[in-house]
Amino acid sequence: MIRNLFILFTVLLITACNGRDEHGSPNSGSSPSEFVSNGERIYFTGSSASGSPINAVGGNGHMNMHMRVHGTGCVSCHGAEREGRRLWPQFWIKAPALTAEALFAADEHDGDSDGHGDHESYDRQSLRRAITQGIDPAGERLDSAMPRWTMSPSDLNDLIAYFKQTHSHD
Repeated sequence: MIRNLFILFTVLLITACNGRDEHGSPNSGSSPSEFVSNGERIYFTGSSASGSPINAVGGNGHMNMHMRVHGTGCVSCHGAEREGRRLWPQFWIKAPALTAEALFAADEHDGDSDGHGDHESYDRQSLRRAITQGIDPAGERLDSAMPRWTMSPSDLNDLIAYFKQTHSHD
């Protein structure tokens, strides 16, 4: 029985961590010539068009393993369409959606259906704080799986501008 569970878990883990995103595309993202903006490039690759460093700091041990397997951009956890998705190997955690509607909707969210908890919508300043310090608009800490990102102010502005777009990468 234990051996069968171990085999099942191993198969699920290998299937989930096959180096491709949920759409079957390699996690390396698109080539730089395909990005519409620097913010989109940062989201998909974790790198800036300017070559300025963008680093993930923190996140728990399982999240660091997830990032090593799936890539270092936001896309590795939040999905190509910014819809949020389950994390591997921590499948019980779902990264929240990063769509413009989920982040910036004018009215409060119902419960935590979008994964953002019970707080006001983000604005530019509160989203900066969430990305760099891991603090939501209500002043609460984000899940420990979420790394804190360091990047230039210009790159951070580009990423936030990308999040404000209603259409994600096609």
